[in-house]
Amino acid sequence: MNLDDLLYNIGLIAEKAGDGIRRAVKNAFFPVPSEEPPSVWLSKRITERKDLTPHELISLHLQLCFMAYLAVNFVIVFVAGTPLYLLAVSIPYFLYLRYFLVSYGNFLIEEKPYRVFYVGISAISFLAFLGYSILKQFAPEIYYYYVYVAIIAIAVLVFRWHFKNSYGREYTYGTIEEVKGDLVRVFIHDDIAANIKPGFYWLPAVEEAEPGRVVKILVEDRTFRSARPARILEVYLGQSSQSSTEPKEETE
Repeated sequence: MNLDDLLYNIGLIAEKAGDGIRRAVKNAFFPVPSEEPPSVWLSKRITERKDLTPHELISLHLQLCFMAYLAVNFVIVFVAGTPLYLLAVSIPYFLYLRYFLVSYGNFLIEEKPYRVFYVGISAISFLAFLGYSILKQFAPEIYYYYVYVAIIAIAVLVFRWHFKNSYGREYTYGTIEEVKGDLVRVFIHDDIAANIKPGFYWLPAVEEAEPGRVVKILVEDRTFRSARPARILEVYLGQSSQSSTEPKEETE
């Protein structure tokens, strides 16, 4: 390879890198809704299920990102102990969280509760770690730490109360997978507004229950635990779906 070809290739690589950086900055500060679901291969590989719907995949990815954020902050606070390191991690995290929710929030069954929850709980976590790292610099008496932990606990409880009163629901949606005698096997997405975990549940059968139909399900709230599906409230006739548990607008 002669010198001209070498310089040309270096310039081409630099141009592609510049375009990539410009796209990354634009996406971080000016994200737009995407028409395609995300391809977060790492989140897919963590779960054993390979048939995740876009809603499930996005929800799983948000959970993993938040847990990774907590783990990194924990290491920073108890190893480095420098508040500036927390900012260095938190700024990219919040930019990515905003980008991901704006870009792919339209693939969630109900976007706003997820956005409010993850932004809110991430902000509380950041303030908790930041406050602790600052408190640690002054090395006060132990009872200051107790008071600080109590303040954070109250903040979490207040946020939980606000979220539940603003976005909580006593129902969710599911898809009938199997009818067996007096019982039906229903698949339910994770539903943060109803505080229910994803999975298959056996519920009492109702009339017109057939595999593939979307149903509205009453859930029973449990203190500091995920809610439990109780019974089917309504069957959406004429609607059949194996990939979505959201009833069409006209059926509601």
